[in-house]
Amino acid sequence: MTKIEIFEQVVAMMKQDSSTKKDLKGADPDMYRRQITNEMKDEDFLYQMRCYLASFGIISHVSFHPKHRQALGFRLRKFENRLYVLNANPDTDLRVADQIILIDNQTIPAFYQVHRDYFVSETEERQYMEWAYFVAKSDTVTLLRNGQEQIISVQETKLTTYTPAFEYKQLSEETLYLKMENFFDEEATANLYQESSSAISTAKNVIVDVRVNHGGSDSLYFPLLQYALSDGKSFKDVTFSDDGMEILYTKRNVELRLQDFQAMLRQEDISPETRNMLEQFITELAVNKDKGYVLYDQSDEAILPDVIGQEKPEKLFILSDVYCGSSGDNFVLMMKAFDKVTVIGRPTLGILDYSNCCTVDFGDYEFVFPTSRSLAVDKGQGMNDKGVIPDIFIPWTPEHLERDIDLEECLKLC
Repeated sequence: MTKIEIFEQVVAMMKQDSSTKKDLKGADPDMYRRQITNEMKDEDFLYQMRCYLASFGIISHVSFHPKHRQALGFRLRKFENRLYVLNANPDTDLRVADQIILIDNQTIPAFYQVHRDYFVSETEERQYMEWAYFVAKSDTVTLLRNGQEQIISVQETKLTTYTPAFEYKQLSEETLYLKMENFFDEEATANLYQESSSAISTAKNVIVDVRVNHGGSDSLYFPLLQYALSDGKSFKDVTFSDDGMEILYTKRNVELRLQDFQAMLRQEDISPETRNMLEQFITELAVNKDKGYVLYDQSDEAILPDVIGQEKPEKLFILSDVYCGSSGDNFVLMMKAFDKVTVIGRPTLGILDYSNCCTVDFGDYEFVFPTSRSLAVDKGQGMNDKGVIPDIFIPWTPEHLERDIDLEECLKLC
């Protein structure tokens, strides 16, 4: 398929098959149609496609990228016109706490003005993915390292350094710490629950760190919800913040989602809960195909387990940040509904207004767009570009690179 054909297909799907079409029209495609040719460089094509899709303002759940993406090997945060390196593989030549002040000899504000159409979000803390792209593609960056100015070329990483995505540890006799960096690794999640369940059910305080959480399936965090229930209470006693959602069913997006779900069902070690959820989704797709927007009915869905809250843990704390999204958003949102839970940190990424995505295979590229729409949007209460607001807000500063301020504040409350 040619570059022009790919662009036209993406425009058609955003107009017809994406659940954003009720609210968001995006930029005039003619602006980009005039710039796209079949002979243009792949990198230039990717840039134009991303600028067009950025005009819809949907983080992550509307995206266009190479099928085989190169890992960047670093993560950034913008603060006061500088880009701070939060972590980095050594072979990138970046170091933790580096402060990037120039990209290809342009200041960060000046660079942003040149490329602002490429940025999806209007909030600085949600622009970290775009900044990482530009830093990785730059010829040079000028940075401050240990107070000294240096000019370096950021290198492609060849390393796959391992940071435990799942861990638990005793911080004290009364306080247990859990870290979960996604809700899609079934095996790792199951192992974590198996190893920590006894400690969780006897701890006075439990801290769940999802400041970095790449989402996945809601079913994988359901086992944690029982610990958030107050003693003697059931889920029927909790009022969750859920305005409901509607799903857009078109012939094309149903066929695309069926392909995704069937591929997921073929995976090994899939949990019974996830399998049941996928099979239910497949049935709904077949029944509603080409019906347009249909209100999602959860009345018959046995989602939450039939359990009664226990005395311990007495307090449950959730550490959140902007790097927590999708089902991570939903986890933090649900946890806020429980009396014994306190959310600490910064708002989550906030990408649930338009969700339940499907993927389109364009050979060397993949296109992702959403099929569901939160009814909170109709009330002006959507979370796009806002995230789930914590109970206790702790603004990020460079001091977070020196010590874990969020965890320290949490331990004070324990």
